[in-house]
Amino acid sequence: MQKNQYLELNQYLFKDKTVLDLACHDGISTGIIKDLGAKHVYGVEAREELVIKAEKNVIGNVNFYVGDIQDEKLIAPLIEKSDTVVALGVFYHLYNHFGLFSCILKSNIKYVLIETISGPETLDPSMSWGFERVNDVFNGWHNTAEYVPHGVPNLSWIFQSAKLFGFSCDWVYSYGKLPQKTRYNITQKEYMCLKKNHWPEYEKIKSNENLPDSILKDIDSKLVNDGPEHAGKKRTLLRLYNEKIIDSAPIDIKDCYQWLKHKKTCEKIY
Repeated sequence: MQKNQYLELNQYLFKDKTVLDLACHDGISTGIIKDLGAKHVYGVEAREELVIKAEKNVIGNVNFYVGDIQDEKLIAPLIEKSDTVVALGVFYHLYNHFGLFSCILKSNIKYVLIETISGPETLDPSMSWGFERVNDVFNGWHNTAEYVPHGVPNLSWIFQSAKLFGFSCDWVYSYGKLPQKTRYNITQKEYMCLKKNHWPEYEKIKSNENLPDSILKDIDSKLVNDGPEHAGKKRTLLRLYNEKIIDSAPIDIKDCYQWLKHKKTCEKIY
């Protein structure tokens, strides 16, 4: 499924709405959202060179901003003006996922559309962690560091965290395969060498310890190629809705997959 296809599938989230497009890159997604009838679109991207391209690519009822989407001072005023939030291909580049949720899952926001890589999808909300260089336009960003930690939350983490802010998920779609992720753990030495004051405490991030046996058993018995070393093979779209504004039926994480008793496989049913 291409970007324009799944945006078109959810076009009622944009029609006559004010939309905040987080990590909008060079404005391709912003332009599609605008063309699908958005009243206004705000695009935020950390790299200035990409924002310059976006401003050339998309003309009309849009405004672009250069900045970190994890910067609440930048994002909060835009959230106040918006109805819908879009975050495509960025969740697995972040180091402060919960902070972003606390900023964007506000009472006035109706929907949040996320495209991400699934983390190790067990019923335990564990998160894969690694480091990536900031010198690639497709990687995470930081204004001073050469490397940044980045975590990959699974659906369980997203569902449970969103629930704390009054949001539930009513649509999930998984597709495609991606190369293997590099690693799911970080040594304390690596982390402390790079740590900035506003980064999470090391104890809150997966260390170099093995996953608990209960989780490994869950992965081994229920899922194929979906443990930490294979977590990057699946890309997932999910739609969060504000329970106080939208009347919809939430998805239970257990219902996202059909567990097959005697076969080491799983079938997507959404």
